[in-house]
Amino acid sequence: MQQTEFVVLLALMVTATTMTAASDEMESKSCNSSFCSNAVPSGMYCVFGAVSKGEMKGDKGEKGMSGKVGPKGFQGERGVRGLTGPVGPPGILRLDDCSNTKKGILKYNDNVNEIEYCNGIKWLTLLPLAQLGSSSLLPASSCKQIALMYKSSFSNGPYWIKPSASDASYQTFCYGNEGWSLILKIDGNQQSFTYNSLLWSNKKTFQPNNLDLDDKETKLASYWTLPFTELRLGMKVDGTTRWIIFSYTASSLYSLIADGQYRGTSIGKSKWRSLLPRSSLQRNCNKEGFNVRSYHSHYGPIVSRARLGFLANEQNQCESPDSFVGFGTSCTQWSAGNSAGNYACCTPDNGPANIKAVGYIMAR
Repeated sequence: MQQTEFVVLLALMVTATTMTAASDEMESKSCNSSFCSNAVPSGMYCVFGAVSKGEMKGDKGEKGMSGKVGPKGFQGERGVRGLTGPVGPPGILRLDDCSNTKKGILKYNDNVNEIEYCNGIKWLTLLPLAQLGSSSLLPASSCKQIALMYKSSFSNGPYWIKPSASDASYQTFCYGNEGWSLILKIDGNQQSFTYNSLLWSNKKTFQPNNLDLDDKETKLASYWTLPFTELRLGMKVDGTTRWIIFSYTASSLYSLIADGQYRGTSIGKSKWRSLLPRSSLQRNCNKEGFNVRSYHSHYGPIVSRARLGFLANEQNQCESPDSFVGFGTSCTQWSAGNSAGNYACCTPDNGPANIKAVGYIMAR
């Protein structure tokens, strides 16, 4: 080797040795020195007061703040079309008006019980229907059914009914929009329906053609065939009829009366008295119901009785009542001769009375 080349090589070795010493000096700087006050070089850590490269990892820092929401991704591919659902119910065709688009359409008008058709301008009657209850071949089950069907077009009058499949069709008088069926009409001046009359215990009609709210007595087949939950009682005096209604459930009026057994009601004294003007009753006993009567220990059953009504007495017992309001009544002790109305004697509260009325019994 020549002398010049040796000198150059020696200089390079000295320079490298100097740089290594400087690096070692830097790594031994104290963490409290100005060196650690500044940014620590990459890959160097402060440990036990000295900087040591790669000897120990420091504690994990706190979680930084969330970054901003990234841009919306691409829309996915369209899914496969689902199965077709079932066919829905047909829509409602409004028939309030008749127009050219509805020409030829038929409809049922329940207000007048007719089938009508649209001619493109207005609704015209096509065919009036036979009214339910209009004949023995087309009977209703009751007057209530007839009234509900015809609503505002219903009118009082005779209709055919057949309460059950085992019954024969028969005519009755239907009254009021509530659908009341006439059962009995009693003239208090007559003796047809006194307490002991066989009309109360048999299944025979009596003058069944008297189908009106007149004074002519009648007993219809509805007496033993018509089930009910309500009774309507009326008494006509001097041309004015007064009514009361009360609830009572039975298979027929016959089932409540024919066997002669007493069955109580709770209509109330004042309500019974409201059937007649100037009514009068004694103050005690106050017994009411079906087959309401008394039995005197000495005279026997010879005082006031009613197939349906209210009895009263001046004494504080019911052995000898001398006053009544009711239907199918008798007061044999005093020969009152009153089969429907009000009778009172022996210190009644409104003076003696013998008011004979035309009585009506209806049911629904």
